[in-house]
Amino acid sequence: MKNNIIKYYALITQTLFIFYNLVFRNLIIEGLLSRILMCLLIAFNIVILVKNRKSIKYKSLIIVVYFFLGMLVAKNSLQFLFSMSNMITLMITGFIESTLIKIISIIIAIIFITFFIPLCFAYLLIFGPGVEDITKSDIYESSHYYCDNNYEIYSFSKGGMDSFHYSIGKHYEIVNINNILHISYSERKEKSREEYHSHLKNHNCRLVEDDKNKHLYKH
Repeated sequence: MKNNIIKYYALITQTLFIFYNLVFRNLIIEGLLSRILMCLLIAFNIVILVKNRKSIKYKSLIIVVYFFLGMLVAKNSLQFLFSMSNMITLMITGFIESTLIKIISIIIAIIFITFFIPLCFAYLLIFGPGVEDITKSDIYESSHYYCDNNYEIYSFSKGGMDSFHYSIGKHYEIVNINNILHISYSERKEKSREEYHSHLKNHNCRLVEDDKNKHLYKH
């Protein structure tokens, strides 16, 4: 059983990465503790991959999947770092032992070198300079409200040529320990501008920014 876990360790971690960032995209885990744990996980994962480099299966497939999905599905910069650290570690540890990995690694290296500046620009455009989840980075704070019955409403836009959109979805606070750990679940359900204003008018809603300011004032 242990040997099987080691053999498929990289595949298991990649599956969990995809599930957390894609299937459970509405689940948001933030705070200092989550960042520390994520950094420790990245370091621990590299050690496991290096230590068991000869036993791990499907390296080529995993490298390719991380290359194509890393920036597309990662919810924040630490998740992206996790995907890239996996990819690079597998490329390094498998470079000598596999001709296929050697070819894949060379192709990826050429792509990164050739498109380094556009890729850096894309990274900053997607994740920005911080480590916060990007799933709600397009929300306009002045339109962001929590309402009765766990409703969350706001307007959002990707900027540039994108128009305004409106969402009326559910929001659940699971854990909230100041800035140490914050776990929540938020659904985005796009609605019309009229529905947004109607919900705001006919329900008891409070501006999220005001809640944050009150919390900071208390501390």
